[in-house]
Parts: sequence; structure tokens; C-alpha cells
Amino acid sequence: TGLLQCCDLKDIKLAYQLNKAMEKGDNWKFLDMDRLNAYWSKFFSLLCMMEQIDVVLKWYKEMSPSVFYPTPKNILDLLQALDAANHLEVIPSVW
Repeated sequence: TGLLQCCDLKDIKLAYQLNKAMEKGDNWKFLDMDRLNAYWSKFFSLLCMMEQIDVVLKWYKEMSPSVFYPTPKNILDLLQALDAANHLEVIPSVW
């Protein structure tokens, strides 16, 4: 769970470092599917809150649905990020 709490810090650089460590070798295997989904969900929500919209969309296309299935909160976070960036025309392509 310590892995997931870093995302509550709202520190995008730390989240990227953590993600790099997660992707190294077989490190992701140390988390069960529920924790892995919770990790990706929090990571994506943090991206929506802290990153430029083009970066968020790039991650979304890479992660969903191969790495994780977005939760309703993730979809809401994405919609809010699209709205804030004035990119609502992208909604059909992410749906």
C-alpha cells in the first residue's frame, strides 16, 4: 500500500519515478490484480490532474484497456481534464 500512497502526494515527478520502477523487469508481479488496478487508477487520476492534456491522452491510449480498465472516477477525471483543456471534441475517440 505504500506504493499507492505516494500518488496521494500530488507529486507527478515522484509518480513517474515510481512508475519507472514498476515497469522494470517483473516488479509489477509483486502486486496482485486488485492492487495493480488500484495503482493504475490512482496514477491515471494524478495524470489527469497534473499533466498536459496531450500527455494524458497518450497515457490513456497506451494504458486502456491493455493495462487497466478505467473506473468511473478515471473517466470523470479524464472528462474534467478534457473540459479544462477545452478539448471536448476528443470525447468520441476516447469513448
